[in-house]
Amino acid sequence: MSVSESVCFRRILICCTVIVLIWIQFFLPRFSDAELPSIKTKYETKLLSSMPALGALRPVKSYLEITDFTDFLSLVNISTSFIRIRKSVVKLGEDVIVDIILYNGRNEPLTRGGDVLRLWLREPSHKASVSGHVIDHGDGSYTGIVKAMWAGNPEVMFSIANTKEHIGIFMNIVHKYGLITFLKAGFGKENVTESTLCSIVPRIPGVSEYCDFTAQNYDMSFFCGKPTNMSCEDWIVYERTIDEHPCNKDQLSLFLHYKYFQKNISTVKVLPDPGTVLDTERPCFGLNSDVTWKPRHPTGYYFNGEYRSLVCKASMPWNRTAYARCLRDRPLLMTGDSTIRNWFTKIADLLDLRILVGRKEIKDKAWHKFSEAENASESLALYWTPHGIPFFSYEQNKNNMRSVAFRIDSMPGDKPVILMLHWFSHLARTTPYKYREHVRSAKLAIIRLLKRSPDSRIFIKGPHAYTYFTFLEPIDYMGLLYIQILHEEFQDLQNKVYFIDQWDATVGNENIHNHPAYPPYNIQMISLFFSFICK
Repeated sequence: MSVSESVCFRRILICCTVIVLIWIQFFLPRFSDAELPSIKTKYETKLLSSMPALGALRPVKSYLEITDFTDFLSLVNISTSFIRIRKSVVKLGEDVIVDIILYNGRNEPLTRGGDVLRLWLREPSHKASVSGHVIDHGDGSYTGIVKAMWAGNPEVMFSIANTKEHIGIFMNIVHKYGLITFLKAGFGKENVTESTLCSIVPRIPGVSEYCDFTAQNYDMSFFCGKPTNMSCEDWIVYERTIDEHPCNKDQLSLFLHYKYFQKNISTVKVLPDPGTVLDTERPCFGLNSDVTWKPRHPTGYYFNGEYRSLVCKASMPWNRTAYARCLRDRPLLMTGDSTIRNWFTKIADLLDLRILVGRKEIKDKAWHKFSEAENASESLALYWTPHGIPFFSYEQNKNNMRSVAFRIDSMPGDKPVILMLHWFSHLARTTPYKYREHVRSAKLAIIRLLKRSPDSRIFIKGPHAYTYFTFLEPIDYMGLLYIQILHEEFQDLQNKVYFIDQWDATVGNENIHNHPAYPPYNIQMISLFFSFICK
């Protein structure tokens, strides 16, 4: 063979090889029906115990084994992953089942689980959406399940919410340094001021001496760098920092940019079934609280822009007369962050109450202090308080931060009290152990309250989903993990405490901001909450 013939032959061979590779990549299915039974079997055997917040999450210790990532191509990739709907036509009330096998950016199949995924249906023309859930089989394969809640042609949506690398690296950082973003203490004496970084553990880069403020933080650990020119007793203010993070640039880029990739898998046709009734007529009022803790998917859905709870039927009308009658001589304490503060302000506005901090009326939306709204002539009393440190607020006096237990213990014992408690966004920046510590502290105070005021009503507002890009924490994993912790910690009080799920609603309506912005969201959820209390 001549040199020119050899070169020509090699060119033909290379072209053929490229064509074959292209065909394999884009036209040859990776998995046939015969190769899917193992996934189907896993789905069938795990269906009854598949609620992600109740055991399907991988344990924290498995994520702590992930300390870094090779490069971004080594991470799960939504474009190369295999995602297939089993049936494109289902009946109303049936499950839409999706088989998922994840691949990385190099088109290599993943061999271990841990990535947190989302699945939901949406149909904008009906203002309808419903969240599903995803079972992690531990080997890079997953099964997604979402119930068809209305007849129509909904889109099946899929998202890679948090990579296991994001979760693992984040967990290692907060377990070492206490927080993903440090806090700050301000010290002052005469005309001298100084500030130092703070965390829940005495391990801050560049800090060698610490002030231990655990006692001042109601026996929950809190440490700040010792000031150079003053003593620890000169601590006067407390505030957040913006960009003081104990992570490197690659980790920061991973946390900020490599999350919440989503795609429309396809559209399914949902056929009506006249014999199928999905909505509940069971009233919330009089419902045993333990029912609200029972695993179910979904807990509710949207249709025509209206949230329809599947736990019970909300009946509380949004008007002043109904809420004033319900709250008469029943103090309401709401604890948490700005999301629960938004509920507080909605109720206060409806009742025409002025919101006061001390003797000063508050009209802006950025306050982080214990607040009250009262009308003595109608025996109306509403209170809101932040949940305590760690809380990422603007600068304020250190004495403004009190524990939830302190606030509960300060409530009267001669009349029934309504409590609405919430912990999430601020505490998503720390460890699950710190979250559990806050919950346990409040739980003990709840037990004390029920002893002196047994007719009090206790509610927990669960974590909500959001995808806002500025947050470093793996929100989906932390939210589902914290729901699991709430179930564990209140297991022996579920007959006394109500759980108001927020996760399914905010995944389904594709909530972006940490303050849910779906137009009627707050009013609809407040109405659901009050439907348990009053007719």
